[in-house]
Amino acid sequence: MKQLLREDVPKAQVARQLGVSRQTLYNWIDEPDDKTGPARRPSKLDPFKPYIQGRLERFNLPATVLLREIQNQSYGGGITILRDYVAEVKDKQVTRLVDRFETEPGRQAQVDWKSCGAIMHNGRRRRLSLLSVVFGYSRFIWARFVVSERRPVLMELLEQCFREVGGVPKELLFDNLKQVVAQPRSKDAPAQIQTSFGEFADHWSFDPQACPPYWPQAKGKVERSMEYMGTSFLEGRSVIDLYDLNGQLCTWLAVEANVRIHGTTKERPIDRLAADLAGMMPVGHIPAFPSVLKSPRLADHDGRISYKGVSYSVDPDIISGRRGTPVEVHESADHRLFVFFEGRKVGDHVLVPSGSPPQDDPLHAKKRRENRQMPSWERPRGKTPRFDQYIGEDVCQIDLQAPEVLQRPLSEYEVSSCRPS
Repeated sequence: MKQLLREDVPKAQVARQLGVSRQTLYNWIDEPDDKTGPARRPSKLDPFKPYIQGRLERFNLPATVLLREIQNQSYGGGITILRDYVAEVKDKQVTRLVDRFETEPGRQAQVDWKSCGAIMHNGRRRRLSLLSVVFGYSRFIWARFVVSERRPVLMELLEQCFREVGGVPKELLFDNLKQVVAQPRSKDAPAQIQTSFGEFADHWSFDPQACPPYWPQAKGKVERSMEYMGTSFLEGRSVIDLYDLNGQLCTWLAVEANVRIHGTTKERPIDRLAADLAGMMPVGHIPAFPSVLKSPRLADHDGRISYKGVSYSVDPDIISGRRGTPVEVHESADHRLFVFFEGRKVGDHVLVPSGSPPQDDPLHAKKRRENRQMPSWERPRGKTPRFDQYIGEDVCQIDLQAPEVLQRPLSEYEVSSCRPS
């Protein structure tokens, strides 16, 4: 214990490492060097520690819940020793998740969103979000304000971050963002990453990592950076619009946040960034990722699809009937909309805000007019179904002859003349 203290290891960490309370540690500090610490007495909690560890490996349960569970298993102790043990197990789990990233330059960056209220953007009140990327070794911060947290926006911002910083870390650590994680990690299986984001990660050669559910401590660097930006930058600031806000943010990061003496490393993040970059993959030769968001749609009989409250035209030649023709819509990160039918592109539009007028390609409108002028039997149609019909001996033959009609004399239909009343 005293050797660790001489090496300037914090007392709380020494207590956890030795498996004793901090009060016991303080008692030992006053003892002479030739005296060993007191023998550890058995605890009422000892028989239940394997069960508690197993529960905490899967769930972030409070001590009160665990107390009820182990009391049903004949636990007779109090909650104080249980709280101390739960805090020790949780701290070890978080340390196990993040310790291997602490001193490895270029190994990891932590990414997260923060909601920052609302802002007027393009004449509309929009939700304001902050994306923060913190590089683990240097604590260098890259951040931007946006009005959308959708997956194409996230990928576009990360690509911008890689290019502006000049490197790609080996791993990106995320919370369980729905834009990234399809299925959260569990005790027995790693997290499942969204397909399109997995393609983005492969393109940039980084490994996406997901924190365990409800463990914000595992990404403490980015959590603290967002608190720092919220209080030291955004609070009380005056801005004109979103572009002005991001301009002020970039200036503040360059002249204040990344050049201050960091409280943990005792160095400036900008000075440690060179070591981080030395461990990252350079980005000079990597092309832009073709970011798209895919979704199915039905093209109506008039050759149009509806996407986010706007009607867009497609090639009328693909329309096969009034029930709708299935197509696939691709939304790119540069705000363009592509429509595909059976692998062939049949529509290309600029994405416009919801509520805008219908977007018609001039070529599609011309084909639509020409089709309306054709006779119905000459208009383009979809594929005609092909089938075979088999009539066996055991199948009743259909009588195709005209049915026999009962004939009656015309006199039965004669109407008598009207008589005066």
